[in-house]
Amino acid sequence: MKTVQTFTTAAGRTIYSFPVQSFPNLVNNIYVISDGQSRILVDCGSGLEQANADLLAGFTAVAADFEPITLADITHILITHGHIDHFGGLPFVRQYTDAPIGIHVLDRRILSNHEERAIFASRRVAQFLEGAGVSAHHHQQLMQVYLFAKRYYQSVPVQFLLAEDEPTVGGIQVFHVPGHCSGQVCLLVDDVLLTADHILARITPHQAPESITQYTGLGHYLDSLHKIAQVPGIRLGLGGHQEVITDVYSRAQAIRQSHEERLGKILHICRAPKSIADISRELFGPVQSYHVLLALEESGAHVEYLYQRGELVAANLDEIEQTSHPVVQYIKA
Repeated sequence: MKTVQTFTTAAGRTIYSFPVQSFPNLVNNIYVISDGQSRILVDCGSGLEQANADLLAGFTAVAADFEPITLADITHILITHGHIDHFGGLPFVRQYTDAPIGIHVLDRRILSNHEERAIFASRRVAQFLEGAGVSAHHHQQLMQVYLFAKRYYQSVPVQFLLAEDEPTVGGIQVFHVPGHCSGQVCLLVDDVLLTADHILARITPHQAPESITQYTGLGHYLDSLHKIAQVPGIRLGLGGHQEVITDVYSRAQAIRQSHEERLGKILHICRAPKSIADISRELFGPVQSYHVLLALEESGAHVEYLYQRGELVAANLDEIEQTSHPVVQYIKA
């Protein structure tokens, strides 16, 4: 993995970036914002052993080559959203600092009441998989995959909230951009936007249906893309994964176009009745393990968007009316 990268904002603040291996096939970017007075940690990896080791190594590299900062010197911790690869390292970080933790209110309970939230969320995922047409055998496997990373995190209290149009740490401007996650925020540090998982350099960030979690869903996400497109003066985008985004505005437009193309493909697939599981297989082909769940959720988010807007309808109303746990078959209106 690359070593530390540095970025200087228009106001002269320094943003240090270094990677951590959160999961075997997932690297997160960690950011430390320094202005000579405050030192702000943005996200902290998954909390798995390799991620924690990489987090410490990143601070060691910053201290060796740029500025003597350790975890103990951190004044504030900002969590961009409630996905475990971004907040799972908090219990580990708490061994080194008692710096206050901030997150958007819609994701607060994911950090501070994690065990309760995991139970309710798993129920909704199970209901989604059943209605999507996933077989009983695969249903059990996917639920095990879903719950794997959520069982080792221990709840950590949140000390303050990140709210749009309200003052926050260091004058950083907060934009609430729900869609990928309910409490997803982007953070504008002068002319540099920390885009978290809202806008990424190479992929379209994962979407899940709002039927699983409120304030997710493709409709919210597209509205949030439009919100960021209206923010003036963004010189650079730094994502939660992948490379630097040199043109945030054109990247947001490209992501929107990708979703429009996927919506068109689903309408084409649904010329005949199809379940979400059927649609997922046609869209993504053979995938394995966690990617099966991701593909189903991504398909479900797009189907939900089209259904909400009347472009898809249920083809098996009699079955839905007479069956306690029906698999909805969607067809183009």
